[in-house]
Amino acid sequence: MEKNKKLLIIGGSVGAAALLALIIVSISLANTPKALIVRSIANTLSDARRIEAVAVTEDVANGGSVAVSANLDKFAKDDLTVQGKFYSDAKNLKGALELTASEDKDKVLQAKVMYNPDKVAFSAAPFIDGTYGVDLKKLAKNLPGSIFDPDEETDYSLDDDEFEYFLNMKDTFKNDKNLSRDVEVMANKYRQIFIEKVIKHSEVKKSSKTITVGGDKIPCTVISASIDEDGLAEIVQDMIDYANNDKDLEKLLLRVAANGSYRDDPEEYVDRFFDTLDNYEDSIDKIEDSDIDISIDFYITKSGRRLAQLDFEAELNNKEFEASLILGKNVARSKQISFEYEEKPTGKAYSIEYTVKEDSGKLYDAEIEINEKRVRRSRTTEKKSEIRIKWDKRAGDFDLKGTYDGKDELSVKGTLNKKGDRYIFVLGKLSADGKAVDNIKSLELTVTIDRHDRTPNVPGRFTEITKMDEKDFEDFIEDFEENAKELWDDYFGK
Repeated sequence: MEKNKKLLIIGGSVGAAALLALIIVSISLANTPKALIVRSIANTLSDARRIEAVAVTEDVANGGSVAVSANLDKFAKDDLTVQGKFYSDAKNLKGALELTASEDKDKVLQAKVMYNPDKVAFSAAPFIDGTYGVDLKKLAKNLPGSIFDPDEETDYSLDDDEFEYFLNMKDTFKNDKNLSRDVEVMANKYRQIFIEKVIKHSEVKKSSKTITVGGDKIPCTVISASIDEDGLAEIVQDMIDYANNDKDLEKLLLRVAANGSYRDDPEEYVDRFFDTLDNYEDSIDKIEDSDIDISIDFYITKSGRRLAQLDFEAELNNKEFEASLILGKNVARSKQISFEYEEKPTGKAYSIEYTVKEDSGKLYDAEIEINEKRVRRSRTTEKKSEIRIKWDKRAGDFDLKGTYDGKDELSVKGTLNKKGDRYIFVLGKLSADGKAVDNIKSLELTVTIDRHDRTPNVPGRFTEITKMDEKDFEDFIEDFEENAKELWDDYFGK
């Protein structure tokens, strides 16, 4: 019994020691330079998505809408109101564009284009009757022998590259619902690999420093990496080697190329990408023969593990460059964000600084300052631009003023109100070079941003364009053009 007790005590002690060792190792790994940098950048990017403007943009792109309307009675012969509205559902590759023109309560034009991964359709009442469209899944079947086939030699025949692109469009879209997400995942992977190679091939030091950003004192861990020409050559070589052996990267590039251009064969596009890598590899000897000294300082907040500041200095064959990016404790709530760049040999310098004076439930008050310094033939010129934004969130009053080199260049006044998921801006006054633009108030220009607005579905039935003969398609085009001209003449003609 006593022996079993001793074994249990010994076993428990060993287990506790192993657990303690595991915790110590985990903490040590989590605090390595690579881990600190990777985590701080990931956390900072995550914070950036919480910035209201960024969050609104992302929501609108993935299930919202933007509408712009105006009253044209000062410009048209009769009272005419127009509105353009774009719906976006990027995650599901869906979208729609509407254009409406109304005289009083009567709609004189109601045009709509709708698309999804399978179909594209449009209507334009009263210009044309019904809805016309294309079934993308059946393009490979319907295009050959149609009026768009190059072999048919009609007035509407596509060229060979265009024809091939549309023939293969079905394959292009079938896997690309998640293309944007997959590109982001790949970018994250290569960012981590790059940081790993930088740490591996540089002299790394770790220190502590407290910086002040927007009035906040921020204790930071500073990771400093010094890279010479040999280290840079090794970083470039490692990145090229990794990319050349990355089959997932090659597959993703093929998908991007298939979506990006109909004139370039996707495989040729990918081949050119890897040819470019080969060219970089051929230049590695030049890197090794150069005189290079690079210093990068990552300021990582001790609380929260965010990237608060990034300093970069480089000396290349006696030419010096400096850059600094300041983000603060949390980029989503930072009172100051700035970027500075300077070329010491030429004296060129650029800086941009975003300062938040107040961001509360009552008021948003911020300023963007841009400075530019140039030296030409021993003559130094400095230009300063400022943009000041004030928004009374309760009253809705919005005021944007821009100056350049001390002169008033632009002034925008209006109302901006938030109603649920919608932001509604109405332009009240616009001035340029100190002079008010006429008839702005009567224009009633209104921009409505809706974070959640369901994208219209493509109709199940429509006239298939690829099955139309040349005469029907020609009549269709002529009807559209004639009716559009008639509408223009009715409201804007002499």
